[in-house]
Amino acid sequence: MWADRYGIGPWSLYTKDASNMSAVVDGEPTDFAMRVALCHLSPSFRLEIIQPLDDRSPYADSLARHDGADHIHHVRFDVDDYDRALDRLQNGLGLRPAMSAEFAGAPGIRSVFAGTCLHTDDDLGFIVEIGHAPEGFSMPEPELVYPPQ
Repeated sequence: MWADRYGIGPWSLYTKDASNMSAVVDGEPTDFAMRVALCHLSPSFRLEIIQPLDDRSPYADSLARHDGADHIHHVRFDVDDYDRALDRLQNGLGLRPAMSAEFAGAPGIRSVFAGTCLHTDDDLGFIVEIGHAPEGFSMPEPELVYPPQ
């Protein structure tokens, strides 16, 4: 819909599961699988569409709570000082983590991209995520690009 009707794209598609991601959901290590489509609208703004591939993820839970309707699950902010931002949100504002995850970078790059989602849904209607990609991190090649280039 985004690409075909509205001309937004291209979209890079990835599948994430326990082989390339580690996640902690509400304090518990959790394995789940999802497909992610990323579209960079500018160097500092991207859209992300997530398709749960099982019922173990917070994304599947969120879809169930919204009766399967598309909705905004989270808004992500990339931060320069991840530890400081996390401390402010957790200790300063008292927010509790909903999920934290690490994704491996491209082959040959040891860097890990980290992100933490915090429960702001009662205040804002969606979850806030903060993240930081260390110097040298690069996304792996996507499985698919849509529309084909």
